[in-house]
Amino acid sequence: MKILVLLADGFEETEFVVPFDLWQRGGCEVVTASIKDSTDVTGGHGLQMNTDTILDMVDFDDFDGIFLPGGSGGVRNLAASAAVEQALKQFDAQGKWLFAICAAPLVLSKAGLLKDRRCTCFPGCEGDLVCREYSKDRVVVDGKVITSCGAGSAEEFAFVTLANMTDADTSERIRKQVVAR
Repeated sequence: MKILVLLADGFEETEFVVPFDLWQRGGCEVVTASIKDSTDVTGGHGLQMNTDTILDMVDFDDFDGIFLPGGSGGVRNLAASAAVEQALKQFDAQGKWLFAICAAPLVLSKAGLLKDRRCTCFPGCEGDLVCREYSKDRVVVDGKVITSCGAGSAEEFAFVTLANMTDADTSERIRKQVVAR
């Protein structure tokens, strides 16, 4: 499995780092892409990183899924990008995985990708979601769309997505490896 992570200035570090690490341990290839013209991206709490590439240089056919971490500034930047919306729609049309955590499901909603799906998001953001059914569950799986509610659910989100992308045994093996609950 190869996952594209879209990063925008203001992303929530925990929501990016935890899934990134656990997916890599589970055998997935994870590629980070900045949504701006530079690979330099700064998280909402000051983490500075250099992404692998920029969104405009990505061949979507090379990937099995796309991931949007939350963070209020990051989500605003993701939602403002026509290129992000185009990428999400293409991944969805091709039946690929769509992952979003915290407020990032709002970006999926803005692209019209949740109207027939059940999802969750950061508490308080649900009023802005256009979806079939909002859930207060920490992680929600609806077909190839997996959403989660925030930084505190990042580990659980990573294991659920890993189990769905690969298999339950891989997810459980990594859970034991890192002594997760």
